[in-house]
Amino acid sequence: MRLTLDDEATLCSVEILAEAVEMAFVPGILELRTLRDALNEALRTRSPAAVRLAYSAFSRVDRDFRDTIAHHALQLAALRRHSAGPMRIGGGTPPHRAGRGIDEPRRA
Repeated sequence: MRLTLDDEATLCSVEILAEAVEMAFVPGILELRTLRDALNEALRTRSPAAVRLAYSAFSRVDRDFRDTIAHHALQLAALRRHSAGPMRIGGGTPPHRAGRGIDEPRRA
């Protein structure tokens, strides 16, 4: 499977995940900083290697944080779908940065 960021849906997904990571970001947790940097690099370069690195970084994040990030990403995707606003193309940090801190893990 070839991993690239050459279509709008994939770009949108990575942007949403990057924004969700910002929402769950806690200073001092190396895995979250690595994931944030890897996602921003994937958006900036759009290279398969950067996408693989971001995937690898996500898999190394603590399960509770992954659950929180996934929860935020699903909420952001629903908001984006309803608002259908223009996508940012330049990558980098999302324009609407959420307050930093840790949320409670999503419970089933």
